[in-house]
Amino acid sequence: MKRAGAIALAASAALLPRLAPAQTAATVRVGYSSAGESLAQGLYAQDGGFFAKAGIGVELVSVNNGGAMTAGIVSGAIDIGPSNVASMAAAYAHGLHLNLFAPSIIISSGAPPTTVIGVRGDSPLRSARDFAGKTIACNTLRDLQQAAVMTWLDKNGGDSKSVSFVEIPNPEQLDALAARRVDAACLVEPFISSVKGDVRFIGRPYDSLGKQIMTFGWIANKAWYDANPALVKATIAALRDTAQWANHNPAATAAINSKYSKVPVDQITAQNRQIFADGKLDPRLIQPIIDASARYGFLPQQFAAADLFAPGL
Repeated sequence: MKRAGAIALAASAALLPRLAPAQTAATVRVGYSSAGESLAQGLYAQDGGFFAKAGIGVELVSVNNGGAMTAGIVSGAIDIGPSNVASMAAAYAHGLHLNLFAPSIIISSGAPPTTVIGVRGDSPLRSARDFAGKTIACNTLRDLQQAAVMTWLDKNGGDSKSVSFVEIPNPEQLDALAARRVDAACLVEPFISSVKGDVRFIGRPYDSLGKQIMTFGWIANKAWYDANPALVKATIAALRDTAQWANHNPAATAAINSKYSKVPVDQITAQNRQIFADGKLDPRLIQPIIDASARYGFLPQQFAAADLFAPGL
């Protein structure tokens, strides 16, 4: 590691809260990914000491994406973890109630974007009206990104039915754009902050769903949730404390993320960072995602967002 990066890591570590270790700890298997921040809140809770303060011992379980997170929780290989709302809604629509018990990522139209629609710098595409017959890359089809992009098209003078969508993993989308295999891509961090003048941003798809939405929330395996009411309560409190701390200490969370992802800390601090919800679950922040997913046929029907909530919330 370069000397500057090491100094930044040391300085960030000094920002970690000083928390006394708990006397006893129940072990919870927590899913995470350090690829971006959408699935990283568990890392911040663990390395920041918030799980320990709440008396919770943790076994971290690495996953590749939100779909793997949901599958691991359904199978019982993972007890809890953050997952995207469209994924959990699809699971619920197929009879799998995953017990949404705490919020995670909040997208706000007033914050720097962490998801954008990008085109090549020389592209003639300027607005949603220009996309007829074009192809857009999304990380996962029939999921949160595609529902948001289709809503953006239809609300801004375009026609989502005239557009083709292809599934390309986030790390490969910039290459696909450069090679002209796609006309646009739904780009996320860390790729937004890494692009230069050869990519131009023309839309913020999540803004079309509302001024503020919750894209990720914490879900639990039903058997684990039912068997551990006291542990659930302690976990919710630990996640709330983590969110409050993480939102005010981006240098410290960058150091934690760098530790697991091996991405240099200066690259992480240069990104537009995620905002973590530090309150209670609010169905009004979830309903627009369910409605859009149903509108475009990704769900068999609409349902109330509160139906996803764990019992007793």
